[in-house]
Amino acid sequence: MLIAQLTDFHVTVAGERVGGKIDTRAAFSALMARVAALRPRPDLLLVSGDLTETGTEEEYAFVRAGLRGLGIPFLAVPGNHDLRAPMRRGLAGHVGTEQDHLGLAVGFPGMRVIGLDTLVEGHGHGAIGPAQLTWLKGVLGGVDGEPALIFTHHPPFQTGIAAMDAIGVQEGAGELRTLLEGRSDILAILSGHVHRAIGGIFAGHRAFIAPAAAHQFEFDPVGSGFRIVQEPAQIALHTMVNGALMSYLVPGP
Repeated sequence: MLIAQLTDFHVTVAGERVGGKIDTRAAFSALMARVAALRPRPDLLLVSGDLTETGTEEEYAFVRAGLRGLGIPFLAVPGNHDLRAPMRRGLAGHVGTEQDHLGLAVGFPGMRVIGLDTLVEGHGHGAIGPAQLTWLKGVLGGVDGEPALIFTHHPPFQTGIAAMDAIGVQEGAGELRTLLEGRSDILAILSGHVHRAIGGIFAGHRAFIAPAAAHQFEFDPVGSGFRIVQEPAQIALHTMVNGALMSYLVPGP
């Protein structure tokens, strides 16, 4: 099973640009064309948040048309630029349906895909609240089960980039760590948010942050961390090899 992880589209309303210069609608359209041309063709797309810039119906309609046009199944969790209510409406069938969050759990041959909703509406930082932790505990069960791939927007661990860590998961990361530690059925934790490819470890499991679809942030461990840099776009791909998840970066549009 080949999984393409796409993240941080930041699609705007027509005529707007991110930071006054990044045409994210054009970047998204170019990304869709590149994904359509991937060979082998992905079996599943995981979209790890910030699909839109301001969470409007127009932005979600644009994203929906592009993703559905690929003809590839996709699942999405919200990022800090998204809004739950319009995302529920605009991407029905591709997001979670829990009352308090958009967490989701879907079974596929040989694995479960679990999406965690880290959105705190109106804020840049993330959280994994008690309701979602209880839900996740129920989804995972008390003993190891079928291998599980978890994806989030905010990474639940420190990245070493101070500005991004300041708007990371500020509630629930410790509880999540406790819940996942010692389990042998967690394949990896995949995230977005940082606009840069980063690999690490969380709760003893592989952790991977995918690069953004439209624009990257400068690698700046101690500074502001939000200067947009024009680096070649990349797409993250994940697949199983001998029971382990392998991750790759391939050229984007």
